[in-house]
Amino acid sequence: MKKNLINEKGVALILILWVVTLLSVIVNTFAWMVRTEAQAVGNFQEETKAYYLARGGFQRTIMELLKNQGLPAEEAPGEGLKLDGRVNMVHFQDGYAEVRVVDEGGKIDINVASRDDLIRVFTALKIEGENKDVIADSMLDWIDENDLHRLNGAENDYYRSLPEPYMAKDGPFSMVDELLWVRGITPEIFYNFTANRSHEWSEGEANISGEEGRFGTGLESIFTVYTGSNKVNINTASMTLLTAIPGIGEAQAEKIIAIREGNPFRDMRDLTKVVASFPPEFSKFINFSSPGVYTIEIVGRLNGSYVRRSLKSVVKIKGKGDYEILYWKEG
Repeated sequence: MKKNLINEKGVALILILWVVTLLSVIVNTFAWMVRTEAQAVGNFQEETKAYYLARGGFQRTIMELLKNQGLPAEEAPGEGLKLDGRVNMVHFQDGYAEVRVVDEGGKIDINVASRDDLIRVFTALKIEGENKDVIADSMLDWIDENDLHRLNGAENDYYRSLPEPYMAKDGPFSMVDELLWVRGITPEIFYNFTANRSHEWSEGEANISGEEGRFGTGLESIFTVYTGSNKVNINTASMTLLTAIPGIGEAQAEKIIAIREGNPFRDMRDLTKVVASFPPEFSKFINFSSPGVYTIEIVGRLNGSYVRRSLKSVVKIKGKGDYEILYWKEG
């Protein structure tokens, strides 16, 4: 009898230990779930705040663009909004927004660019000779409405032969990103992977020469679909695009960029002070004002947090109190 009692006590002790162990697991799991949920809620709150910091930066940028719309270049404030891809800092109580604004007038519209325009750009980008012809002809084939390809171009027969076949658009580009579908255009050529593609921006990061920084010398930063013009704004065009203009070399382009930061060019008389002589057709390639269409890229950040939210938009300023969003993407 005594032996059986001892055995029963041993079994009870083992059961109690198992129950305690099970309860410990349940409690620890519950505590872990509570911590995880609390962390998720905290992250969500920070992401929401960062998102609205980005939205706040967007609204402040729109306000500046509307305020400056229609002002002559010489009347724009010296420390005003930078429109050539350099960073603009917008500070708030809980954080800040890093804003980059690019004047689409400082680019060439791919839907109206001639073959000569394309070749000049590709030469400035240092794309190899044969590739230049392939890309230029393929871009023009992509736009035209017929199914006849140019000497170095591509139409449906080429695109249907690819491992993942598709059809040529045979119509205007709706977005610059469509260039990635065109024969000969690789991500390296489109984005310029030698550039820093991260959103770890800082106020001194931008390099408007286009050789480094977020806005590198890829096709992405050269072309637009929003202006309907192959002329570029001399006050906001990138270093690469400036050197693609006949009559402007690297030294002259650097001088133009240095001068326009403080004193935007108003007309040809201002420009001739920097570039002494021009070829006869020079005026066909440039203008001195913006069409009022801008790409805005924003990263919202909370003070003391690694959380960030970003957005990208293309806007058209219609007047001092009116604008239209042409493109919107949140990331």
